[in-house]
Amino acid sequence: MNKPYWNLSPLEGEVSRDLVVEIFVQSGFSDLELAAIISVLRAANEVLNRDQFTWHITSDTPGLLTSGSELLVRAHPTIGDQYLRDCLIVVGGRECRAEGWMSRLRAMQKLRNPVVLLSDAAREYIKAVKTLNGPATTHWRDIALLHEIGSFPTLSERLVENNSGVLTCAGHGHTMETVIGILSEVLGPQECAEIASFLMLDNIRGFTQEQPRGTSYNPNFLEKRLQKAIRIMETNIEQPLRLADLADEVGLSARHLERLFTVYLNTSPAKLYKKIRLKKAQTLITNTHISLIEVAIACGFLSTASLSQAYKAEFGETPNQLRKKKK
Repeated sequence: MNKPYWNLSPLEGEVSRDLVVEIFVQSGFSDLELAAIISVLRAANEVLNRDQFTWHITSDTPGLLTSGSELLVRAHPTIGDQYLRDCLIVVGGRECRAEGWMSRLRAMQKLRNPVVLLSDAAREYIKAVKTLNGPATTHWRDIALLHEIGSFPTLSERLVENNSGVLTCAGHGHTMETVIGILSEVLGPQECAEIASFLMLDNIRGFTQEQPRGTSYNPNFLEKRLQKAIRIMETNIEQPLRLADLADEVGLSARHLERLFTVYLNTSPAKLYKKIRLKKAQTLITNTHISLIEVAIACGFLSTASLSQAYKAEFGETPNQLRKKKK
């Protein structure tokens, strides 16, 4: 991240100028990410005591759009690569489509203006580009998915990667910190610290930090030995471990490990392990076109029949039914 994100080109004698951010959304957008972006920009204006940052919500399908949790916003239309702003932020969502904003991304790159792709948008960009010429990242949930469907040797598990002015990001709960990091290019450290304090953020994680990867990486909610056991489960999905081997890895007897799962999580190791594998299967079924036998093998099931039976018991429908709905 040696190059600056912003190409401000201020007028002679001008210390700073007002900046306009385009927030691009599509149907099913993440209201968490949208709210986080606007909250940081509002907080920045509050700290500066003037409206240095303004924003416009846009879409390739303008009008009233509904988020993934039924929040409504009114989006202005985009016209190809025209009417570009100082910064483009693409919000992730369940129906994120790269073709809707790729031309604007390319035009912003030519202007050397920053583009920020959050979670699902980062994933779709990586899929669309196919051959990356530099580092890229997305939410940890989708990193394994991308490795299943293609070869992405420069894909990282950092919170943010900057590649020629395109910032691919984990998004979701890290969105506020990402936007503050972007604003740090045009604001001083004291102002950024005030924005973080205003938003009740005690610790701003740097872009190069690794993402937390699943429930086992949050020590606030899990007993230490459970944390280790779940982490082992999350990293051994294709070839699930036997309970005895899992217990050996944690340094407990199988019976003691089962007792911990019952007391703290009200479930058994086997049931949780299967749930973790089925969630991975759900991601692959929903977001890729790989065959169901490949999904089954990647998630530790012996056949499509065993996957289908377990999937229906957990989610109330078969993988085939889910894919038909998505068409």
